[in-house]
Amino acid sequence: MDKITTIKERILFYLEEKSIKKESFYRETGMSASNFKGAGLKSDLGIDKVVKVLEVYPELNAHLHWLIKGEGVLDLSGSEKVYEVEEQELQPDHMLKSKDFNEDIGDLLANIYAQYNTQDKSLLFIQNQISKMEKKLEASIAKQSKYLERILAQVEEKESRSK
Repeated sequence: MDKITTIKERILFYLEEKSIKKESFYRETGMSASNFKGAGLKSDLGIDKVVKVLEVYPELNAHLHWLIKGEGVLDLSGSEKVYEVEEQELQPDHMLKSKDFNEDIGDLLANIYAQYNTQDKSLLFIQNQISKMEKKLEASIAKQSKYLERILAQVEEKESRSK
């Protein structure tokens, strides 16, 4: 397989390696197939979706480094290795890489939180706008009802005079 660049591509690779049908994956995780095709395949997968994948496929918990960062090789041979150790990871700075990985995860979570926070504020703004529009609509309907009542009253008055 060519260079896998996104979490979604790594998930699809995992499914292929485990001979899991995509339809089963979509059904079990509640995700849409369109998120894993075309341009959707290159977009980010939200942390809530990653958590759902990990809940449905707990074996991937042992492969977080590979899943999140795409570093190392997915090893499903039954061993407890998270990923195959690369030569450079045997160097004393291995602990730094682990710290960097944790910082990357922290940054990822902070970015996702910021996105959700922004979306939440946007939703609140939209809900506020909808509420204002509903009030204006109700006021307009009430105003139209008064006009209709006046018109009907005038029509009834004209009819009663003409009799």
